[in-house]
Order: sequence, then C-alpha cells, then structure tokens
Amino acid sequence: MTANGVPDPLRPRDLALVLLASRDLRPRRRARDQQADLAGLALKRRVLEQVAALDPEPAELEATLARIVEDLGQPTGAARAIAVLVRDEWRMACASPAWFAQLLGEAVDGGEPARD
Repeated sequence: MTANGVPDPLRPRDLALVLLASRDLRPRRRARDQQADLAGLALKRRVLEQVAALDPEPAELEATLARIVEDLGQPTGAARAIAVLVRDEWRMACASPAWFAQLLGEAVDGGEPARD
C-alpha cells in the first residue's frame, strides 16, 4: 500500500469496491424524476459487484467486462456503456493514484450524497 492509501499493485477489484462505497453510486437530490438515473446506478452497481466477485487480473479486465455484459443479456447497449465507463475509470485510477485516493477518501468518509 502506498502512502496515500492506494493499493500497490492496484487491482480492478480494489477499484470496484471503492466505487461501490463512494458517492458515485448514491442518488443525487433533484427535483426531477430520477427513474432513469436510478436504473443506471443499479446497472453500474451490478457490473461493479461482478468485477469485485470475479477479481480479474488487471490485464483481463476488458475481457471480464465483456463477459459480464454478455451475462447480463439483452439489451446490451446500456451494459456496454457502463462497461466502457468502468474500463475508463480503471485507466484513470491507474494513471492518477491521487484520483483513486480521493475516491477512497469519499468511500471511507461516507459523507452526504452528491448534489447537483
């Protein structure tokens, strides 16, 4: 573990667990109907839970995400979009340990739900 709390080496499971606990998956307080937002958050939660459960090697994350999308079944559009988002978040976490440390801090802090 590095000084800023980032696991060394970082694994996709680590990111999935931190994202599951972070503010990212909490509903935002809005005056409008949030049904679509809640459905998207639930789908992202399912994908992240599968990544955490499968604990893929870093080099196997994309293949694992493709398998998760396939397992979720039709329609696959939204699941593919979430998988791309998770892949991009993985790349960001690897490129920016400070960003991962910030997410980790949010997850540990608990804090209030994000507001828009």
